[in-house]
Amino acid sequence: MRRTRWLFLFAIIFIVVAVGATYLKRKGNLERDAPARPKPLARNFDGSFDKWTYSDQKGTTPHVTITADKMRESSGSTALDLEGVELKLYNKDGKNYDLVKTAKAQCDTAAKTLYADGEVDITMAVPVDGPQHGRIVRIQSSGVKFDTQTGKANTDRPVRFEFDQGGGTSMGAEYDPQTRELHMKSQIALDWRGKTPDSVPMHIESGEAFYRERDSKIILIPWSKLTRDTLRLEGGMSVVTLDKGEVRLAEIEKGRGTKQDGDRNVEFGSDNMVMNFADGMLVTKITGDRNAHLVSTNSAARTTVTGDKMDLGFEASGNESTLSTAIAMGKSVAQTVPIAKPGTQPGDTRILHSEVIHLKMRSGGQEIESVETDGAASMDFLPNRPGLPKRLMTGDKIWIKYGDDNRIESFRAVNVTTRTDKAPTEKDIKEKTVTPPGFTSSKEMLATFDPNTSDLSHLDQKSDFKYDEGDRHARAEHATLDQKTDMMTLDKGARVWDSTGSAAADHIVMNQKSGDFKADGHVASTRMPDPKGKSSAMLNTDEIMQARAQHMTSNDSNLKIHYDGNAVAWQGSNRVEADRLDIDRDAGTMEADGKVVSQFVDKDKDKDKDKDKDGKKTAATAKSAPKATTAAPVFTVVHAPHLMYTDETRIAVYSGGVLLQRTELTVTGQEIKAYLNDADADSSLDKTVSDGAVKIVSTARAKVRTGTSEHSEYYADEGKVILSGGRPLLIDSKSGKTQGDQLTWWANDDRLLVNGVPTSPVKSIVRKK
Repeated sequence: MRRTRWLFLFAIIFIVVAVGATYLKRKGNLERDAPARPKPLARNFDGSFDKWTYSDQKGTTPHVTITADKMRESSGSTALDLEGVELKLYNKDGKNYDLVKTAKAQCDTAAKTLYADGEVDITMAVPVDGPQHGRIVRIQSSGVKFDTQTGKANTDRPVRFEFDQGGGTSMGAEYDPQTRELHMKSQIALDWRGKTPDSVPMHIESGEAFYRERDSKIILIPWSKLTRDTLRLEGGMSVVTLDKGEVRLAEIEKGRGTKQDGDRNVEFGSDNMVMNFADGMLVTKITGDRNAHLVSTNSAARTTVTGDKMDLGFEASGNESTLSTAIAMGKSVAQTVPIAKPGTQPGDTRILHSEVIHLKMRSGGQEIESVETDGAASMDFLPNRPGLPKRLMTGDKIWIKYGDDNRIESFRAVNVTTRTDKAPTEKDIKEKTVTPPGFTSSKEMLATFDPNTSDLSHLDQKSDFKYDEGDRHARAEHATLDQKTDMMTLDKGARVWDSTGSAAADHIVMNQKSGDFKADGHVASTRMPDPKGKSSAMLNTDEIMQARAQHMTSNDSNLKIHYDGNAVAWQGSNRVEADRLDIDRDAGTMEADGKVVSQFVDKDKDKDKDKDKDGKKTAATAKSAPKATTAAPVFTVVHAPHLMYTDETRIAVYSGGVLLQRTELTVTGQEIKAYLNDADADSSLDKTVSDGAVKIVSTARAKVRTGTSEHSEYYADEGKVILSGGRPLLIDSKSGKTQGDQLTWWANDDRLLVNGVPTSPVKSIVRKK
């Protein structure tokens, strides 16, 4: 048993030695066949990997994936040094991701951030399946820090952007893929190219900007600039809206801009401005709210339009847009100031006021075609040359049409009033007098202007026309004014008047400057009493003179008046009728031609015999008394082809075959001179002197006396008749015939005085009773 135990011990030792020998042999073989030993690891470095990948998911949706060609991990640090880095930041649904590429980056696994100090290239909105699309295509920068949890990227270094239809730069940027918002921190410069190669690009600048991709909006703060060809805009905060990569809308605070269209420069602005764009980023409309203004300047004029709100419409032409319409709303004003060209005189400055003003431009946008108001409006015409009047026109609605070089062509208004203030003359300045303004009104008005100077040339006013200038007035259904001649034409119910008199007719043409006028058709006029000069039955200075005719002219402040065509003028019962009648108040003359008939009435002797010097009844006759029988008035009526009266002498000369008639007396002759008494005399007629085939017939005292001669004199108060020349002959129906060299008789009694000469003795034939 003891020998067996040693045998077991020996076997165990043998097995151990055999196994150890086998191990040592194999170890030697392994050491001989093993590859070369790698270099020692760097101090504090725990490991490195090639083709390193890190990914994170939220549920089943990928959130972030980081891959690197190489990854190195330092001992004691949570940062990983990556090379050949790609970072994919997925959106919420996992269908798109933003791809970040950089040569080197540090990934902090504890802070869950990735930082790339070198160049970083970010491609936006890459679809997991399908081709790439989107608004922002690439972002390039350096010093970018990524938050792998939120996907936010941030840098303070220069940034370059590439869009599907543009690009830009900024100093610093921050991007949030979840909100799809890009914050450009400062020094913003963006360019949009448009869809087509011939689209004119738009350049945008700002101090700071936010691009909200989901809303397709770019917010520019605190200032902004937009430039497209000759269009330049500046303002405060702006919001630019994109549609499929093109600018469609720009909203600008405190916006102001300019646009050059050929020879014309357009300036515009408002507190709140909205610009609309069509394809190719062509401007289609600009809306301004609060303190809106538009200034259009060309070689001929500068037009300024202001209002609380303004809409500007543009018309596309090729790859450009030109101003086509402008609407100003709220306390609107449109002012046009002419720009004088060498060798020309400037026209009037025009200022239009209304709540709403519409402007329409000619094709090409260089010149104004028309201006229209929606409601009540006024327009000032302010002269830019000395001596021209200042005008104001108001109406319930106004239309203005323009010609070449923005020169006003016509002006139309309804329910219109006008005011004209004439420039003071040298006489006004010397005498320190002020010419009163002229006013007109009518239901309709059309004014036309000189195409070369824009000065008013013709004015046409219809329906209930009224004109007032100082004490000068006019009324008619229709009126026109020729500015060059200063002639006003009145039609239908025409009437003019001033302090000296009035005239009404179918048609009147009046010189506004002098007050002279010509009237035609059913003329009726009045002339106020003129205290100057002598007074007689022919021209009484105390009574109103009235007249009718087919035609009338008035000159020298109504002092010289001509009537033509069945003319008749009268003062009380005294009147003159003729084919033509001329009255010269200054010279104190009246001349009548053709079928002249004059009538004068003697004063009623009994009417005023009981009145005192002031025309009042005396105390003795103030009590009621039985009315006496009133005697028939005594008229002096003269018929002749021609009449010439002079106030200075009070002589009315009738010629061409004259017939004079008074109560119980008739005188005929080739010429009769009627000597008139003063208007205060009882008898209007003092005496008459007749020449040429004179014949006098008296029917007084119940008999007929007929006298003939070549010359006669008749004295009204005495009833005395003197016949001379041509062997005067008197035939008395009761007493017979008497002939002599001179016969004198008294119509009021039977007296007769006969004178003869030796060679021609008196002949009498006495009729037997």
